[in-house]
Amino acid sequence: MRHLPVACLCLALAACGGDFSNDDLEFLNALPRREDLAAKLPAKGSGRVGGGLATRSDGLVVRLGETSELMGDTEETGRAFNTSVDALLSLLEDIRGLPPTTREPDRRVWGPFQDRDQAGHDVRFVMTREALSFDYRLEYRRTGAGEAAWWAFLSGTFAADAGIRKGVGSLHLDVARAEQEGLPARELGALRRLDIHYQTKALPTQVELTFTPRDGAFPVARYTYREAQGGLGEMRFLMPGRDLVPGGLLEDLSLTTRWAPDGRGMAVLDVLSGDIRGAQYTECWNAQGRVSFTARSWDFFNPTEGERATCPDFSALDG
Repeated sequence: MRHLPVACLCLALAACGGDFSNDDLEFLNALPRREDLAAKLPAKGSGRVGGGLATRSDGLVVRLGETSELMGDTEETGRAFNTSVDALLSLLEDIRGLPPTTREPDRRVWGPFQDRDQAGHDVRFVMTREALSFDYRLEYRRTGAGEAAWWAFLSGTFAADAGIRKGVGSLHLDVARAEQEGLPARELGALRRLDIHYQTKALPTQVELTFTPRDGAFPVARYTYREAQGGLGEMRFLMPGRDLVPGGLLEDLSLTTRWAPDGRGMAVLDVLSGDIRGAQYTECWNAQGRVSFTARSWDFFNPTEGERATCPDFSALDG
């Protein structure tokens, strides 16, 4: 997303100079930072290797002491989660370092300026405040058009609650509108929109990413990250079309993975459709990512292996 036209706003503002007022900082503190939204992934223990469930040819034939493939799926998904957060927040980071060009009691504006990469377009960033709630928009219009012609490529909200950057917020990237207006979004060509909803006011904190595809190119994808006291983390996401067990159907899976800062963790895999719809699989692993406990609800002869007591305590993430 760094190559999108917003870079021109940052270049134009860089020449403005000036200082921030305390009130300016209140506006800027309403913009989320990477450390507010990024997933804190588990530490990789020595000897941990492996990819993910998608790399296995034998479904969930898992033996104690093997590398947890589900942890591999979580690490891979967590990195993609953070890349998406970084890309979206990069549209805000340069704004944060530059003073506004217009100040009103409950409104700040950066710009407008002519877009240097897209001839014939103006760009600006607008923030408004009502009590402890903020709205912001990265806007474009055709050069020479009136005030009503501005449209938002990125929009966001933040309701402050318990101090600086603590509260509830959302960000929305309207890729479909950008293409309708003739602005390039090549890096996002498969998407119609990208949405982030988050709350940082209380533990466990939560960040949810939703990818809405263009023309049904893929199912709507939703990823949820939560973090509790003590650095406990959780990731939830769907894994469609996996061959979990022998049979004629593929399984759609819902995976919830939890981990401690030292790398120990637990995963719960719920089968949403397929040959064993309604079944559940649970797996725990040690700090090296090696499986220490498994439970299969569909296996009547050998439902569990290992000791459930080896699973970490994640009760802080319950509820």
